[in-house]
Amino acid sequence: MDTTARRSTEIHFGLAWNWQFDQDFVNQLDRSCLNAGLSCYLVGIHNLPQTFLEVQNGERHFTYFLDRASDEDERFLKFNQLLQSKGAKFINAQHHYRRSIDKANIHGELLARGLQLPLTIILPPYENEPNFDARLIEPLASPFVVKPAKGSGGFGVVIGATRPDDIMQTRAKFRNQRFLIQQKIVPQILNGRRAWFRVYHVCGTIIPCWWDDTTHRYAVVTPSDRAHVNVDELSRIIRIIADVSKLDFFSTEIALEADGRYFVVDYVNDPCDMRPQSKYFDGVPDTIVAMIVSCITGHIKKQFAPTTQPTDEDAHWWP
Repeated sequence: MDTTARRSTEIHFGLAWNWQFDQDFVNQLDRSCLNAGLSCYLVGIHNLPQTFLEVQNGERHFTYFLDRASDEDERFLKFNQLLQSKGAKFINAQHHYRRSIDKANIHGELLARGLQLPLTIILPPYENEPNFDARLIEPLASPFVVKPAKGSGGFGVVIGATRPDDIMQTRAKFRNQRFLIQQKIVPQILNGRRAWFRVYHVCGTIIPCWWDDTTHRYAVVTPSDRAHVNVDELSRIIRIIADVSKLDFFSTEIALEADGRYFVVDYVNDPCDMRPQSKYFDGVPDTIVAMIVSCITGHIKKQFAPTTQPTDEDAHWWP
C-alpha cells in the first residue's frame, strides 16, 4: 500500500455558480445542507482551478453536483466532464441538459406524448438556409411568436411578429440557431389574473406558481386556488416533460387557454432564475425559493439516509 497517497475529501454536494444574482440562492442551499448534516462545497471562478486540480488528483470527491455556470463559461463544462469521469452524480446531467434545452429537439417527443403545444413551425439555422417559404407561416394567426430554439429569459424572442420580415431579421441575428415560429397563446383571466403558470420540477416534487407573462410577476398558487386551477393537470404535464427531458430541476411555462386546454408554452427552463421576490420585483416568491432549496437538500439527504417513498400528496408543496 502506498502510504504517501493523500486521502480524498468526500463532499456530499457541490454547486458551481458564476452569476452574481445567485448569491442568495447559493447561501440558502449552503445553510440548508449544513443544517441537514451534509457537506457542501461552492465552486466559483475564484477557486475553480484549484478545485479542478484537487478532483483530478483524487484529493476531493463530489457525490452530487449542481452546475449553474457552464451554460456561460466553458471552463465549468470541462470541470463537469472531469467530475463525471470521477463518478459524481449530477442534478441535471450535462448530456440531458444539452439535448433538452434545445426546444426543437424535444418538440416532437412532447407532441407524441399527447401534450398540447402551440401550433409550431421549426426553421433551420439562418446560416444553413437564410431564406424560407413564407407560405409555411400562413396557418399561424397574426401576431405570432418567434423564438430561438435555445435560450432563456426571453432573449431573442419576438412576441408580436406579424410579417415574414420579422422572422428573417430575428434569424439573421442568431445565425446558428434553429427557430420556432409559434401560434400566440392568449390565456384566460381567472379572478383578475392571467392564467399563465411557471411550474417547477425539483427532484420529483412539483411546485406551481402563477406567472404573469406581461409583467413577469410571480405569485404563489395556494390550496384555495384549486377551485380554478387544475393542479393535477399541471403536475401531469410537467412529469411528462421531466420524463422526456430526463432533467431533475427545471421549470415550464403553461397557459390555460379560453377553451379550457392547458398549453405548454415554454418547455424547459434551466438554469432556473432564483432571485428572491423580496429583493426583485420579478423574482421568485421567497417561500418558493425556500421550498426548492428544501427539495434539493432533501433529495440528497435521502440518498445517504433513505426513508419511505413520498405519497402523491407529498409530491405537491404548499406554503
